[in-house]
Amino acid sequence: MTKDSFFDFPSSSKSDWIDQVKKDLKGKDFDTTLVKELWDEIKIEPYYTSEELPAIHEQLDFNPEPKLPGFSPRSWNTIYSIKPVDDKGANKKILAALESGADALLIHLDGSEDLNQLLKGVLTEFIHIYFSPIRNARLVYSQIWEWRESVQLKPSMLRGAVLWSPTTELFLTGEGFQESLDLAKDMIDRFSAYLEFYPLTLDIARYADAGASGIQQLGFGLGEMIEWMDAMIKKGVSVAMLFDSTAFYASVGGHYFPEIAKLKSFRILLLELAANLGQNLDPSQLHFIVSTSTWSKSLIDLNTNLIRQTYEGMAAILGGGNGIWIRDVEEENSDFRKRIARNVSIILKEESYLNKVMDPSAGSYYVENLIDDLKTSVLSQLKDLENDGGWLKAFESRKIHEEVRKRRKEIQHLFLDGKQVSVGSNKYLDKAATNGTFIDFQEKEFELKPCRASYLLESKTLKNS
Repeated sequence: MTKDSFFDFPSSSKSDWIDQVKKDLKGKDFDTTLVKELWDEIKIEPYYTSEELPAIHEQLDFNPEPKLPGFSPRSWNTIYSIKPVDDKGANKKILAALESGADALLIHLDGSEDLNQLLKGVLTEFIHIYFSPIRNARLVYSQIWEWRESVQLKPSMLRGAVLWSPTTELFLTGEGFQESLDLAKDMIDRFSAYLEFYPLTLDIARYADAGASGIQQLGFGLGEMIEWMDAMIKKGVSVAMLFDSTAFYASVGGHYFPEIAKLKSFRILLLELAANLGQNLDPSQLHFIVSTSTWSKSLIDLNTNLIRQTYEGMAAILGGGNGIWIRDVEEENSDFRKRIARNVSIILKEESYLNKVMDPSAGSYYVENLIDDLKTSVLSQLKDLENDGGWLKAFESRKIHEEVRKRRKEIQHLFLDGKQVSVGSNKYLDKAATNGTFIDFQEKEFELKPCRASYLLESKTLKNS
């Protein structure tokens, strides 16, 4: 019996490890066999050590410290999404969802709803409410403001955001940017006293759900924000007010660790952007709404999407989401599927204890390297975008659309040809599984609409079933 707790092993460097692996590969090329490529640009090594990092990033605080002792340091809101058809019926569903664990609402509005009826009995001071205009954002803003007045909401009693920005109208109609800037300025002024309510939201999920890579999502998203921030600064809105008035919406797909790194990189890049403009922000001051992606889901086997929802939800939490929206592939899904989706976030908090540590991935050599590589790639893309005239010029020339659609098509053909595996769609298919309703994808030249990587495969499979 040895008296020592540990045996002494000779130390070895990464180069020593690689040399041994090359011997074990017996002539196979190391890079071809073990090095993978992420988003067409970033090389992923099979093994990371501290040698690759000049310094470890500090832990990020994704949310403020709890106000009461004994509460877990990490917190996020579980979002229940609804498109009201009947205000009274929708109110019953909202109250039932809030009683069953949801603590945030995402309400899709067209401006005709009665918010007094829709939110009857809802204690707004204890939840977050996110409003998403379906059309006519000006009408929806007026609708929210009038409801606020009618129920006499104090500034401390309204928390959440409006999922709209000055560039949203460009993707809806192809025009209206200048008018949207005026509306945004008005809403910033109007809601200035509501410190936890964000009247604007930078939406980079639109790129992700249309098939863009993680690098494209961050590059185009930051370019978009720089475009309308610059325009609004010229209208007299301060940098401080812009950051205080803006939430950030992103979605996560199937690349688990890269999606965590993507969200953390996004937060870090926003902090650096603010610092370059003279504003030193704490990471917890940035409010992230994060959803699971529609791009990564499939209509061929809906049940497999439940697994995808779970690990994407984990990535959303570990990446720093403040509001977590677990989406199903079909927007008009059943109450049962909505309950299952909502429970994913609740289980990850109450049973998986992901709320016990603020930033669990901090210090991971793999994630830290991904963050550095992502930042380098995104800044390079952003520099090219600015050198070519900026985001608005790239939108008007449809260069953004062209790049996203090119990648979308490439990935969809990989799924169709079976070169990229989608469990439940092109591999290990359960023929008895319930299929979703297939609808032909149509997109106007100025739009970037949500689609799916498995779309071409669905077109072939579901149309012939």
